[in-house]
Amino acid sequence: MFSFKLAEEFVSSYNTKIVPWGYSDAAGNSVGEITFLRTYSRLKEDGTKETWVEVCERVINGMYSLQKDHAKSQRLPWSDSKAAASAKEAYDRLFNLKWTPPGRGLWVMGTSIVNEQRNSAALQNCAFVSTLEMTKINPAKPFAFLMEASMLGVGVGFDDLHFLVGFVFCVWGVGVFIAACARHSRV
Repeated sequence: MFSFKLAEEFVSSYNTKIVPWGYSDAAGNSVGEITFLRTYSRLKEDGTKETWVEVCERVINGMYSLQKDHAKSQRLPWSDSKAAASAKEAYDRLFNLKWTPPGRGLWVMGTSIVNEQRNSAALQNCAFVSTLEMTKINPAKPFAFLMEASMLGVGVGFDDLHFLVGFVFCVWGVGVFIAACARHSRV
């Protein structure tokens, strides 16, 4: 799945490092760690949740694999040694919470959705679809997009300005034609 991978020795050196989660309550529970485990740590095949070390590795390997694949496919320059050095720095900064990708990047970067299927929709927070895209040939087009995006966790806004205009529907066996109001161009 990954065309780029951090060295295992480098990643394993972080297994004993303490993650700077921030504020801890009297019982030693960190709100940052609880939020991470609930929201961004994915379930592994063995039924356990990813650790912060594993998430950082997945995210960095996913990011750099996309960059490498793009560079190669477009015949752009790529240096494995420069990328390795840059990825190590990115990993260290991510591990120490000096930067993070958007939350969706923590959740889905480096997964088969993004890196194998090449579907970046799950990385998006929000989207919009217009009913102008409805045609008599494919009236479901905007709704198919809305459904797929919603299933990937994307919040989708939409308009109803041209919803159902010019379509014939049968209601209790009677054909009903819906026409736009000439004054407002609305149903």
